[in-house]
Amino acid sequence: MTAMPPEAVTSELFHIASDIPEHRRDAVLDDISSIIDTNWLTEERFWSRQHSPFKPDHGIVLLHHDGECVAYMIVQRLAVADTPVVYLSGTAVRDCYRGRGFFKRMFDTAMAAEFGDRTAPAEFCLCWRTRNPIIYVLGRAQCRSVVPAIAAETHAGDLDALCLSLAATLYPRQAVEKATMAMRGAYGRLRYRDEPTSQTSPDVDRWFAQTIPDGADAVFCAGWARNRWSRR
Repeated sequence: MTAMPPEAVTSELFHIASDIPEHRRDAVLDDISSIIDTNWLTEERFWSRQHSPFKPDHGIVLLHHDGECVAYMIVQRLAVADTPVVYLSGTAVRDCYRGRGFFKRMFDTAMAAEFGDRTAPAEFCLCWRTRNPIIYVLGRAQCRSVVPAIAAETHAGDLDALCLSLAATLYPRQAVEKATMAMRGAYGRLRYRDEPTSQTSPDVDRWFAQTIPDGADAVFCAGWARNRWSRR
């Protein structure tokens, strides 16, 4: 892999996704879909005007290199009681740009916008749905505890009910298995071109292979994340 200086890649943040001008939206959707197509086999667009990310409770981060959009992250803000929650609605990197730390860069950009204020809470709940062990490992790294817990020391008992509640809120028609947080058939006909593995966390790779073996299965995850972006 050829090294790429950080300044060669530029970040574009839309903290309030509904603020994206109408004339720009189709181009953003085209960029997102082109990135998804390098990772997934799709029969129709996942993000579209009908299933739109351009909402006031969503935020979007795009990374650009040489005039091309090479990665995206979509986050959704919600709350359970007084608990602030960030849901990673979608994230992907163009296939030829993987392994360059783009997830962390986009995540830090999005979270600084969410929690950079002095009055921001010291902790929040981060949740995401995936069948990618790499995304699980990256999400787990942001959290002090997470469910499902791979390995067991990352588990906190107070997360189980919250994780199930968030899964039911975001996907009310999708069943969730309480022991594993697995969602069977969650991705429908959407399939990875190549099933990803972390290659650095064999326990996670093994858990994913055994727990959600079908290409349409997913797991819903939730964790407690410390706010390290607040300018206190």
